Amino acid sequence: MGFLRVIEKRMESLVEGMFGKAFRRQIHPVEIAKGLTKQMDEGRMVSVSRTYAPNDFTVHLSKGDAESIRAYQDALKDELTQYVSAHAQDRDYHLMTPPKIKFAIEDTLRYGEFGITAKLTGPSDGSREKGAPQDTSGQTRIFRTENAEGGGQGTSAISEEEARRYGLTREVIQIVVADKTYPLEGQGPWSIGRSQENDVVISDPNVSRRHARISRQDNGFVIEDLGSTNGTMLDGVPIDRERIDNGDELTFGQTTARFVRRSETSGGASTRFDRSSGRR
Repeated sequence: MGFLRVIEKRMESLVEGMFGKAFRRQIHPVEIAKGLTKQMDEGRMVSVSRTYAPNDFTVHLSKGDAESIRAYQDALKDELTQYVSAHAQDRDYHLMTPPKIKFAIEDTLRYGEFGITAKLTGPSDGSREKGAPQDTSGQTRIFRTENAEGGGQGTSAISEEEARRYGLTREVIQIVVADKTYPLEGQGPWSIGRSQENDVVISDPNVSRRHARISRQDNGFVIEDLGSTNGTMLDGVPIDRERIDNGDELTFGQTTARFVRRSETSGGASTRFDRSSGRR
């Protein structure tokens, strides 16, 4: 039995007996553990010689779920910390400090729902090894235990539509060019080009007056080149029309931009949501 599975079994044992009943309809610690490692995998950053992973986690719980773990919160935190450390070792991730985990109550969450904020942070004394990334503000992801809805075992991310319906989030769409951020508000579409009439204005002689357009689709967002002279690239690949998602790098002429799609929770935290299908 692998070390990660050993820790999972210990966490399962932790809630047996007098604590077991509290989790039969709510969140099980193993689901939190798997949510932590999922955030670690998705938040990793690759440098020249190392793969850095988030090391600072906040677990957001509903008031009811927080009460359920209060009696053994410290023991659970120790097990989760070991689980995250073992996952990092298993995946050969480098952590800038030993992992830190804290719990917080989020009033907008219901029974069986939890959020995880994952940050990459350096030592508190400000020292930083050569090549290490800067601290990140962290992405929050909301999970729902399927048992909370009367379903089967396991944990899944709630959809963006559900999050909006529950009042958990609002969507933020932006194009970031150098030090300037262009919010993409409304339903779109949004034009990109050298002309001042565009929603995103790029002062680059290699950019056409009307260079590209971003449109909202049922399943996300699409970038479309408008017959520009020097073309549009997505992550370094020339495209005519392609789906885009948060963090994608767009190049117009000689200018590089970044597409940002995130959701902000009621507390102002940034939230990233899963989709059921890939971009391509």
